Amino acid sequence: MRNIWSIGALAAAAICVAQPSQAYEGPWCAYMSAGLDFYSSRCDLPNYEACRAEMGGMPGTWCTQNPRYAGPPAQPSRTPKRKKQAR
Repeated sequence: MRNIWSIGALAAAAICVAQPSQAYEGPWCAYMSAGLDFYSSRCDLPNYEACRAEMGGMPGTWCTQNPRYAGPPAQPSRTPKRKKQAR
């Protein structure tokens, strides 16, 4: 009985600590026609060449820039510390 409580407590802690995953958005999207006005897309490609390679020259495919791509996260700017003036 004691083991069941321990396992339950560990499971509850793991659920509370778990963070949602975040999908990677690359700068290029590959679109593939699946017929009847249905298209499949993949938007995690790093460059145009990788997008074209993903398509493999198949008809009904194309690459476009990803409208949701925001670029790499901005690096925090470092401001130099001011020196104290001697009096």
